[in-house]
Amino acid sequence: MTNTTGERLLVLGAGTMGTQIALQSALCGIEVALVDISTDAVDRARTEIDGLLTTRVAKGRITEQEERDARARLTLSAGLDAVAPVCTWAIEAVVEKLDVKQAVFRRLAELLPSDAGIATNSSHIRAATIAGDAEYADRCLNMHYFHPVLVMDLVEVVASPRTRPDILERARGWADRMKRTPVVLTKDVDGFLVNRVLGAASREAFSLLGTGVATVEEIDIAVRRGLRWPLGPFELADLSGLDVLLESRTARYEKHGEIGDRLTVEVIRPLVEAGRLGRKAGAGFYDYSVNPPKPLPIDIPAGDDA
Repeated sequence: MTNTTGERLLVLGAGTMGTQIALQSALCGIEVALVDISTDAVDRARTEIDGLLTTRVAKGRITEQEERDARARLTLSAGLDAVAPVCTWAIEAVVEKLDVKQAVFRRLAELLPSDAGIATNSSHIRAATIAGDAEYADRCLNMHYFHPVLVMDLVEVVASPRTRPDILERARGWADRMKRTPVVLTKDVDGFLVNRVLGAASREAFSLLGTGVATVEEIDIAVRRGLRWPLGPFELADLSGLDVLLESRTARYEKHGEIGDRLTVEVIRPLVEAGRLGRKAGAGFYDYSVNPPKPLPIDIPAGDDA
């Protein structure tokens, strides 16, 4: 598949999400530049891409020609200034910190063509909050991909109150070209759709854990076998990253004061401080150095009953 649209995508942030957004785009015929200010992050992304493409060829999911084509469409760089002016759309996937994202949006607005859309992959920081009342806010929105991007089909496309209709439609078009299903929200709400539903279940799971009703393993088994979820809530937390969960739940507790969020923060903060960030660190609620993973001991803080 070749790029016939004349458009080029910029993905800023070469972590797991940004790397897979970029690779999925390249596999679908999109010219894409993956940029990170850290040369180490760029090197890790290159290694990850090599492994993902090699595995896909070995499993017969793509041909060797498709692998070569995808590599040819994908540029990795540690420099933004030369790349951004020739891109027609940008998706940032940097760390989930508001001040960092605000700085990224300002820089993108300076460097990108004036009609280029600017999307954030954030699952909980709204584009409206990032852009504020800036002149470029009308071309900003959320495009929330799900981990792992190469597997998960959904993209939540979320317009801010200032997003122009044409920018919203172009975002839908980018998702379509990436062979991902866009669900468009024209009302900007905390957590969007999936995380609103999932968050309610997760808060209840942490409440049950934090008040001593059941263990991590018992809750995960019950949800997998009773609700037919592929992962239990604590397995999913490990997959998503406990540092990411801590950031979002802390912000939500400060805003809403719900006991489930408070218990989540109290349970996972010591794990994050100990470096137990989930699967990516080899340990979280479970020990991933063994197969199958085994639950690890955790300290449950004394607190009120839910």
